[in-house]
Amino acid sequence: MQKINQINQYLLERFPNIWNTRIVWMLLLGIAVHFIFFFIGFVSHASPGTLQHTRAIDDYFSTGLVFVHVIISVLLIVGWLIYMLKNNAFKNFYPNSGKKLFFEFVQYFIIIFVSVTFYFSYMTGFRLFINYKYDDETMAKNIEIINHSVPFLSQNLEDYTLENRLAPKPFADFYCETDINKIDKTRPYFVYHDRVYQYFSLYKKTVNKTDKRGQFIYPEEEIKNKTPLAYFENSADNKSRTYFFKKQVEDLSAYIKTVAPSYYNYSSVFYDNVNSFVGRRYDNAADNLPTKELLKQKQIEVNNNTIRLITSKDSKALEQLLQDFLRISKEFDIVNNLNVKDWSAMVYRPEKFEVKRFIMLYKPDSGTNYDPNKAPAERYNGYEEAVAIDSVAYDNNYLDANGEIRKDTISIRDFNPNVDSELSPKDYFKKNMTGFYYYTGDLNNLLENVDTIKTDDFFSDSVHLFIWIAFALAILIFSFRVTDLRSLLFSIISAGVIILLVTLFCVFFAFVGGFKNVFFILYTILTVGVIILLLPFLTIGKARKIVTSIFMIISMVGFPLFVWLIFGIVNEHQVSDCRAKVYISDNYLNCKGVMDDLGLTTSYIMLIATFVFLYFYTSFIKKWKAMPE
Repeated sequence: MQKINQINQYLLERFPNIWNTRIVWMLLLGIAVHFIFFFIGFVSHASPGTLQHTRAIDDYFSTGLVFVHVIISVLLIVGWLIYMLKNNAFKNFYPNSGKKLFFEFVQYFIIIFVSVTFYFSYMTGFRLFINYKYDDETMAKNIEIINHSVPFLSQNLEDYTLENRLAPKPFADFYCETDINKIDKTRPYFVYHDRVYQYFSLYKKTVNKTDKRGQFIYPEEEIKNKTPLAYFENSADNKSRTYFFKKQVEDLSAYIKTVAPSYYNYSSVFYDNVNSFVGRRYDNAADNLPTKELLKQKQIEVNNNTIRLITSKDSKALEQLLQDFLRISKEFDIVNNLNVKDWSAMVYRPEKFEVKRFIMLYKPDSGTNYDPNKAPAERYNGYEEAVAIDSVAYDNNYLDANGEIRKDTISIRDFNPNVDSELSPKDYFKKNMTGFYYYTGDLNNLLENVDTIKTDDFFSDSVHLFIWIAFALAILIFSFRVTDLRSLLFSIISAGVIILLVTLFCVFFAFVGGFKNVFFILYTILTVGVIILLLPFLTIGKARKIVTSIFMIISMVGFPLFVWLIFGIVNEHQVSDCRAKVYISDNYLNCKGVMDDLGLTTSYIMLIATFVFLYFYTSFIKKWKAMPE
């Protein structure tokens, strides 16, 4: 205690402004609390099980820790105010320059900012732990093993059907048609129960011209020749579209050992820590993502590795891969009841490597049947299946005279007369379900959470909220310090009345005078804002001191909104001018202004402009204080 008194005495004698705000002790106390939250963040997810739900990065809010944060912040700020308000050098007419007043406000801002930003310390500790426990090199190796092992989990029959196959090379180059209305019965095709597959070579045409509606123009020659369309792709910048047309049927019988679900066909990328391809398949014909081709290469790699492993007929290599996968699963605490011996026995069927046994996504409750569509939502979010956009509307071969898509005119029995006597894929899946289970969703969530926490910019996304909370509290405290409670309360009431009057004024002219233009509202608010900023200068010495203080407080508190209003007016003018020159709907929506270009940078500009304003405004505050009551 004696040492604290000595430090306080030293600050009082040499830095009275710093002693008055108690910033030294508040910063030390705030930093100590930050260390506590850093430690909580570091140990909060020590168990892998805490990373097995979606959006673990939001646990700070979902677990209620944010309420502890708020309580501590309130206690710190209230305690600080109790000690600081014991002395007010400005009100007691101590020598105080405008710079000192401004510096005092800056100290308020810093103290409050430090007292409300414990979230950053928690997330820093959280990220540090994740980087330490799940380092990039180890995770890259683990993900490679996972991607090569997941094909043998056989949890979804649809991943093993023929249209998924991308290796060897002909499968990746050709297009697999599965619509029975588009199958050429005179050429080779493949049938599995109620499904038909036929492979086509393709040629492509790229167009960059659009019609009056902004839609890409369909190639006229293909319309004239009624050339069947396979699919199309938009460029990354959406300035061109490439149409892929069917050229001829290709016979891939030499590569296809069976049409039944087989490990030969698996090509899904379970997880990619570089591009975050999670459970996506290359079947979205209208996908214009620039990473689409890279995703396809990843899928080909998975398919090639699976085929290489099963064609080598090396059961020991397969067992080693499955053993490594279960080791990683144990490290990640993924719930399952698999063992290498039984699992490899289910997979290793050298004749055709057909999928004969399936593994559950979760352990069903006692007395309930397993349903993959009703997996526990908290534990499994499913594979993200891409939904192909039907391109048939662009293919005149499948439109009737009215331009509508024709009804099916071909029956599956034309391709498979025995379809009624065969076991359907759904029944086959249900009949061959084993008692083994593996919580794949938990594994997927953990991998996603690890990468999200490593890469998410949690600071930039939320710092603006804390900045403006700190500014709002700091400017209110500063206003109270330089005026009094009566002026502060009257300024709040006056601001509410002004807002109400401006709103009624705009509504009146909108409905009575017909002024519904957005610029009328913006310029009305701007005019009122300019008047409020000028009133303190116009009323000082001419009106009661409290009247000037009311508009002075409103000016200080509302200046950031005034700057934002100016940006908004400029932005609206730019967008309006752009839209006046554009007639195509797609481009009409792309018109942007300065606020769209700057984004969150606007917040920083507003803050800097407000600090500059307050720096010069403090001299007026001193002048106002010197006026008689």
